Amino acid sequence: MTVLTSRDLKGSLGDHQIVTAEDLRVCLAHPSQTIETAYGPVEYALRGEGPVVLIAHGGPGGYDQALVLGELFRKNGFKVIAPSRPGYLGTPLQFGKTAEEQGDFMAALLDALDIPDAVMVGASGGGPAGYQLAQRHPERVKALLVIDGISMNYTKADDVNKVEEWMYLSRPGQWLMGYFFKHFPAAVVKSFLQTESTLEKHDLGKRVKEIVGDADKFALVDAMFKTMSDRFEERKPGAENDIALGSAIDKLPLDKIAAATLIIHGDADNDVPPRDAVYAHEAIAEAQLLWIDKASHIGFWVAGDAYKVQKYTLDWLRVSRSNV
Repeated sequence: MTVLTSRDLKGSLGDHQIVTAEDLRVCLAHPSQTIETAYGPVEYALRGEGPVVLIAHGGPGGYDQALVLGELFRKNGFKVIAPSRPGYLGTPLQFGKTAEEQGDFMAALLDALDIPDAVMVGASGGGPAGYQLAQRHPERVKALLVIDGISMNYTKADDVNKVEEWMYLSRPGQWLMGYFFKHFPAAVVKSFLQTESTLEKHDLGKRVKEIVGDADKFALVDAMFKTMSDRFEERKPGAENDIALGSAIDKLPLDKIAAATLIIHGDADNDVPPRDAVYAHEAIAEAQLLWIDKASHIGFWVAGDAYKVQKYTLDWLRVSRSNV
């Protein structure tokens, strides 16, 4: 069971394509569609050509967030399937109330789309869906990639204070955050990273400066915020379901996962703690674990080593698929 840190990696993205602010603008404007599955209607979007990557977004989220999370893969030769998980946007909460059901939900979507298998990517609150698709339907998963994903009991919701809840989840708070994003970007990024990381003051200030000074990384933070807060009332049932689902988990069953697995986690993640990555790595035979140095919950996209980690991930995916 291999363990790496982003400090071990060399080089930038090389021949791979980075995700730009314009790419993210297109993602947010891309329309969704609905398909009937064995468990009811599912909203989803498709982008790109090539091997299929199925994205399980975090919470709050939706198909739009899945497109944002999957854009790196689309730009580098993969076809992205981006569903809204149960309770989010256009997918009703009539199934998916347990981690196991979330995995079955993903399998049902593949069935409806007549897709035999896919690379499964689970991020944050989409971790249980990704892990359980691979656990319960191993023949459907070519490779499993989990980025800062939940694998154990999740209690972060208990720690969100009233100010944070108002700022991020209420309509007046969303308006105010949008105003600050436009006029005081550094303050917003700092506030977001203070919530999502355990970075010390010096490292926090350095990361804020890096993100605000990089138009593409800043656009990623902006896009993520939009896919959590815009139309929040339509995301709220899914977010509440995710909180209940996470609090009901002890440790996800992972013993039947046979796909090549890469677990990536920020070592300063304050949303999904590093222990979730440690447990999954130990529970899944031959899994690889890659720690991102001084990285928040969204470090895969905005950490200092983000581009090195993205290159490693794309190379790993291509090798893993070819070995199946």
